[in-house]
Amino acid sequence: MSAIEAFKRETDPYVFALALGPLLGIIVGIVAWPDAAASKLALANEVIVTNLGWLYLWIVFLSFVFVLYVLLGPWGRIKLGDPDDEPEFSFWQYLVMTFTAGLSSGGLEFWGPVEPLVHYDTRPPFFSSDTGTWAQMADALQYAIFHYGVSAWATYLVFAVAISYFVYRKDAPFRPAVILAPFVGTDNVDGWLAKLVDAMVVVITVSGITVSFGLGISQFISGLGFKWGVQLGDTGRIGLILLVGVLFLLSVIVGIQGGIRRFADLNIVLLLGLMGITFAFSQLPSLVNLGSHALTGYATDFIGMSLFYEPGSESTNWLSSWTLFFWPWWLTFAPMVGIFMARISRGRTLRQLVFAGLVGSFGLTVPWYVATGGSALLLQTSGAADLLEVYSSSGLEAVGFALFENLLPYPGVFSAVLLVLVVSFLITTLDSSTLSIAMIVDGGSESPSVLNRVVWGLMMVLLTISLNLAGGMSVLQSFTILVGLPTAVLCGLTMVGMLLEFEREFPVLGEDDTDDVQAPSAPTQPAIERYPQESSDD
Repeated sequence: MSAIEAFKRETDPYVFALALGPLLGIIVGIVAWPDAAASKLALANEVIVTNLGWLYLWIVFLSFVFVLYVLLGPWGRIKLGDPDDEPEFSFWQYLVMTFTAGLSSGGLEFWGPVEPLVHYDTRPPFFSSDTGTWAQMADALQYAIFHYGVSAWATYLVFAVAISYFVYRKDAPFRPAVILAPFVGTDNVDGWLAKLVDAMVVVITVSGITVSFGLGISQFISGLGFKWGVQLGDTGRIGLILLVGVLFLLSVIVGIQGGIRRFADLNIVLLLGLMGITFAFSQLPSLVNLGSHALTGYATDFIGMSLFYEPGSESTNWLSSWTLFFWPWWLTFAPMVGIFMARISRGRTLRQLVFAGLVGSFGLTVPWYVATGGSALLLQTSGAADLLEVYSSSGLEAVGFALFENLLPYPGVFSAVLLVLVVSFLITTLDSSTLSIAMIVDGGSESPSVLNRVVWGLMMVLLTISLNLAGGMSVLQSFTILVGLPTAVLCGLTMVGMLLEFEREFPVLGEDDTDDVQAPSAPTQPAIERYPQESSDD
């Protein structure tokens, strides 16, 4: 059977059309009327932030509360699969693929060196008036860690818990529409509403990946210009996007074992290598002290930062640039990452799934932020380098390269490594996301065709090109806040549904008095005994 015939046979035509049509419309609209598109997106951004900013904050906060209970409570013992199912990947490989698929390009390597520096220069409105240089540095690092901390991963895990549970416990397909199962049953998730949910998630996922793609490309181009004086115009930018697309296609061809897993391993090696070198050549005692203060503040101020919102005040502008940009961005990734995490979680328990995303990944993000962001703060405040000047003159994408220039020996070598890391993260993101999208369009198959994945990869490439040409970073931010809104609604719906499902199947609230009266002779079995035995592997 040819690739085209396989594509036709496996693709759900309704989901394919409902997703592809809006994406093509968005691309054509942005390319044909870039100025109007930028203006409309900015207006939508302002309306959403002013009137619905609280929704993003509460959804993300409640996501953390939900997955924390799954991690610590009895539901965490639920095994994903049959009692004798073994994990497909070692726990280390499981952690690595979860980490790299979730963080994507435009993530740590992009924001790590620059975000704490910007927060130091423009103090977050959550904090009171200036209290001294050291306090400002700790507060700046604290807020940067907050934006890449447990809250972000919690949104991924809401979908991962729901999808993996229904796939491995109820024999449902790998589709985001299974989040409707608690309300309509697993046998009724193939109607028009379910197809609409699947198609909407595809559109949202492609849109969210586009933001990461655009930021990664911008960082790569900035590095070429800052370090080597190579200037790329619009044509060069488009060529670079297409080049990354070709590398991604090669990864798709070799499959999940040879593609995603190998690039994920490369990401971790490069990230840990750069992080270790940065620690070695920075002021380690000061970094440890600064990181400890930031983590202490993160723990004590977590609820306050999570729900801080003052509509109509000057702080709204700050929130729209940071927290209310990051939260919708994470939410656009959430269904896709949830599907991918479910795909690699057979044989695990829900506790292991949540641990991998919530604890394991947080354990990698904090050291990176302390190493790069903390070093940037120390260089700036000591007068050893004016990185804020680099930020003002060359943009936030160049700060990481300036950090290596002023901190490390052979900065050209490490700048080149950072460029490789940017591309490697991009390929991993495209690879894992197109796998998830193709699984949706294929009706939930674990192994969709290469052609299916290529189609959605091309959509990401085209949308990235159009948004970059329409206005760059500001347009990308506005676009993210807009497309994150429907995902916030789906995330809230998923949490409600899973609470109903888990309490129905594995109650922890106990039997009520009415049940006791109706069946007085029936012994009451402790809820915990109704759970499958938790695996002791890994």
